[in-house]
Amino acid sequence: MQARLIAYPPEGAATICLIQADGMLRLGRTPDSGLATAPAGSVHLVLDHPSVSRVHAELRGMPDGWRLIDMGSKNGSFVDGVQCTDAPLPPTCWLRFGDVHCEFATIDDTEASDRRQQVTARRALATAHTAQLQRMTGLGDLLDASLRAVLELAHCERGFVLLDNGNDYVVRTSLALDPTMLASRAFSGSVSAVRRALAERRTIVANDVARLSWLAERASVAIAGLNTLVCVPLFDGSRVLGAIYADRVRPGPAINDLDVDLLAAFADNAAMWIAAQRTRELLDAHASATAIEGGANGLPWDGIVAAHTGTAG
Repeated sequence: MQARLIAYPPEGAATICLIQADGMLRLGRTPDSGLATAPAGSVHLVLDHPSVSRVHAELRGMPDGWRLIDMGSKNGSFVDGVQCTDAPLPPTCWLRFGDVHCEFATIDDTEASDRRQQVTARRALATAHTAQLQRMTGLGDLLDASLRAVLELAHCERGFVLLDNGNDYVVRTSLALDPTMLASRAFSGSVSAVRRALAERRTIVANDVARLSWLAERASVAIAGLNTLVCVPLFDGSRVLGAIYADRVRPGPAINDLDVDLLAAFADNAAMWIAAQRTRELLDAHASATAIEGGANGLPWDGIVAAHTGTAG
């Protein structure tokens, strides 16, 4: 049977791999050219984590089922918590390579087809959200629609949009959270994630917040039980225009590589429309006054950050 492996690195998006029944999956920290002579359908999964060896392990499809072969890794390979060097895999199990946990399952043709249909549906959903932005005629509506789209694409339940007003970032819109509470200890993890996304100019994803050292000790994890978060920066050319933050407390599907790609593509389009709409409003005297008023009434980001500076809670 075919197999599916979902890798959950401590930081970053989950990765989903489908492997043909007679194929092979090689796992390691760096891309490997040795697959040139491997069976058809073989793939390489890069697990970019220091606990994973350069060539760590292989999953091989055999006539009698799937096997895990450790390739002499430094930190070992584990099947349901038991270290092994060469072992048959049950139809479903948890694997661990170094400190990276993975979910393994054999799947039939119907399940593989369902996965491909899910990918198609996710892409269509992102396209629909992008098309919706083109119909927005006000900056407020555009920001609200952008936030709702990110929440749906990331399987999250609350969030906010941060936007540059010329002198500082301000929280311009939010859903299912009170922006005035962002300065409290309950949102220390959220603020830390947004600061990292802005500073590093990249999407920040945490599927298991409690496993990340820079988030696990934050009060938001202990107080709110924060489970998953994502922060997507918005760019206007080379300038960081702002960011869209989303999170959830309830369990749900992991944010995976496809989700991150769709979020990034959507954010690129959203940023373009946000920048254009704001420019149009500023060019009109009456709309300019409205935009300035909205920026002034937005919650200043510097004040939120200052409330968390120097605290680990």
